[in-house]
Amino acid sequence: MNKNLQSIRDDLVTFNNSDLVPDLIMRIFLFILCLNLPCISVVGQNVAGLMTVKQGVMASGIKVVLDGRVYRPSEAARLCDLCHQARYHFDQARRKRIWSFALANLGIVQSITGALNITNAQTLGAVNGALGGMWITLGAARDKVARREVKLGVDAYNRCQFIGQ
Repeated sequence: MNKNLQSIRDDLVTFNNSDLVPDLIMRIFLFILCLNLPCISVVGQNVAGLMTVKQGVMASGIKVVLDGRVYRPSEAARLCDLCHQARYHFDQARRKRIWSFALANLGIVQSITGALNITNAQTLGAVNGALGGMWITLGAARDKVARREVKLGVDAYNRCQFIGQ
């Protein structure tokens, strides 16, 4: 029995306080992290009435989100009764989006026509393929402008809602 007490006392004497430092640091870190968790969960929430551009992997930046609902530019324009500047931007985005869709589809058809004609008439096929690429490029440029108009419309809407301009 005395031998067991002696070994326990030897263990206590050789116990070093530096063994507690990593454990203490980890406990303090976890305590601070747990205190900040409610703040982190609030970061993803928006103010009621705040319009934002829909973001994500599959989102193209052409749709807007207002109070959890997703709207296309034409639907967003109907929401802007009091803010004419935002309505103007959303209408412009809608028009440019329609034209970009039409130009891109025209380019795809032209490119397919060029690919089918390249075996029979190489020059005609190459010209059709180049024209198709030009139409697709113009459609992509119009789509980029439409996304910029949506962003301007969202900014104008938020200014009208929160600043009252």
